[in-house]
Amino acid sequence: MVRHPKKDDKKKPEPNENPAGNPPPQEPSVMATDESRIKRGLDKVFWLRVGLGILAGTISATFGSPLDVNQRIFAGFAIMIIMFIVSYVIAKAFRVPLILSDKRKLATTGYGSYFLMFIFSWILINTIINSNVSSAIVH
Repeated sequence: MVRHPKKDDKKKPEPNENPAGNPPPQEPSVMATDESRIKRGLDKVFWLRVGLGILAGTISATFGSPLDVNQRIFAGFAIMIIMFIVSYVIAKAFRVPLILSDKRKLATTGYGSYFLMFIFSWILINTIINSNVSSAIVH
């Protein structure tokens, strides 16, 4: 076995050293753990908003059905805004460890899905409640 000329031949590798030259396995870094905690927290916020969007759409359809069209639209969007504020308060209670520059992420995570699930469930439940369509044949 040929040794590198600048290496000290007297120094023997310690039994804990890896002879292949690969670095020893290390503990997961603190930064990776914080990133995974942030990701898990934001995932919870996302799914909370999806669920509350469905709930807000269902509430809007059921409570808005006896109202006229203009009042129904106003009441539906008022319920949507109130439920989004409730979701923000619940998300703050999750205490997601965000850095100072990412504080807007708590408010913006899942708002598109929240709105789409609200509209979808509002239309679906409203259609189910008001399905007065006859089965007449269309010519």
